Amino acid sequence: MSLNRIDVPKWLPQAVLAGGVVLILLSTNPFRFVENGQNLVVFSWFGGVQSTPLEPGFHIVVPVVSETIPFDIKTQALTWKDGDESAYGPRLIALSRDGQEIRTEVTLNYRVSDPPKVYSTLGTDYVDRVAPIVRSIIASETAGFSAQDLYSTKRPVLQAQTRERIAMDLQPYGITVTDFLLRDVAFEQEFVSAIEAKTIAENQLAKKSFEIDQARQEALSAISQAKGEAGRLEAKADALTKNPDYLKVVKSGVLGDTLDTLVTK
Repeated sequence: MSLNRIDVPKWLPQAVLAGGVVLILLSTNPFRFVENGQNLVVFSWFGGVQSTPLEPGFHIVVPVVSETIPFDIKTQALTWKDGDESAYGPRLIALSRDGQEIRTEVTLNYRVSDPPKVYSTLGTDYVDRVAPIVRSIIASETAGFSAQDLYSTKRPVLQAQTRERIAMDLQPYGITVTDFLLRDVAFEQEFVSAIEAKTIAENQLAKKSFEIDQARQEALSAISQAKGEAGRLEAKADALTKNPDYLKVVKSGVLGDTLDTLVTK
């Protein structure tokens, strides 16, 4: 007994192979859709990290040997603030040039401008790598100012210098600083009380100095007025004595009709 021979189409093995490949591709999900405000870093087991990230839109990546890592490229904030659960941590503590403890509330605004570089240098937990850099720079810059300077007029200078340092140090990692805000600076209570007492004393001294200066000006003004009045009287008296009718004026104005009587007697 013989079996009937079944003819297999020549294209069937190729079709089966192609179908298997398609199934493998679909099962490994080679498709990527990148949303706005996001980039994908592509890492290949053969070529390493690709220098150009996948930007918003639809993309196909080689499956199995490649993987993608999402990065948020929108502006982000790194904040240190007491009592704020969304903050990275509490206020930062640093020492001033004269050893006073300065507690600062700050916010760093930044964005990931080069995701492949950030991934290669800092990894996916880049925030935890950036935070120590920022803390170190704030401590270093604060040490260049006295507490008195930061209490009065030099706070904007500290903010500007710190922003510049942070921007310069983070740029090689692929992170761009958009702003640095020194929101609040707190001092030890003893220092604040001493500064307030000194300010009150200086204000009182300034007030007394103003009052003394004002009294001096008023006295000088009174003296000047008196001198002016004396000059006017002297000029008037001199003019009268030189006037021929002066004695007539005196007789009529002071002695009246009795002057003739006194003279004849």
